[in-house]
Amino acid sequence: MRLSVITPVYNEEQALPAYLDAAAGWDCVSELLFVDGGSTDATLDMLDGLDVLHSEKGRGPQCRLGAQQATGDAFVFVHGDSVVPPESMRAIHRALEDGVRWGCLSLRFTKNTPDRIVGWWTANARVRFSGVPFGDQTIFLTREIYEAVGGMPALPIMEDYELSRRLKTICPPKQLRQKVYTSPRRFESGGNIRTMVQMRHLRHLYRTGTPIDEIARRYGEGRHEHGRS
Repeated sequence: MRLSVITPVYNEEQALPAYLDAAAGWDCVSELLFVDGGSTDATLDMLDGLDVLHSEKGRGPQCRLGAQQATGDAFVFVHGDSVVPPESMRAIHRALEDGVRWGCLSLRFTKNTPDRIVGWWTANARVRFSGVPFGDQTIFLTREIYEAVGGMPALPIMEDYELSRRLKTICPPKQLRQKVYTSPRRFESGGNIRTMVQMRHLRHLYRTGTPIDEIARRYGEGRHEHGRS
């Protein structure tokens, strides 16, 4: 089972050192692809010598391009601000070798406070009860099932949500006990409860047919309101 790890990046110079340190131990990975969405910081300099594709900005289009170019039998989508320990990547490889078609890791944050613990606990519970992991939980899947659902939706937002919704119509995900450690920066800027409420509302808008550009606009307004670029 050849694993292709696909990582969309955009201005990730602060997060990449920890990502790359962990990736150095991924001895079960056959291919590591970065898909840049137009970074203006030192991201590309830090990725010099690695396989980098260039795409329009947006995790959906970036991940889709990466999968189109990947050569592996299975894909692992890892965010640029996440740290996947080598033992977690090996667990993904073993699961796929054992016949798991898709799944995710168990989320933790790189910084933990009581409200952050509520955040990752809620995210992991969502996978168990609704079968919908998000991208920060490191979604992995076989090429076969990826192609069966039409690949990663080229959406500017909600791409991971829509992908998981499609995949769970075929079979439920397998959530591994091994961890991925993701930056809580989204919650730091907007506040844990407020951010969770906002994202739940945006998912409701998506399900009820609100145009994706309007959802992206509302998401962007929330980020700028809290000081994020």
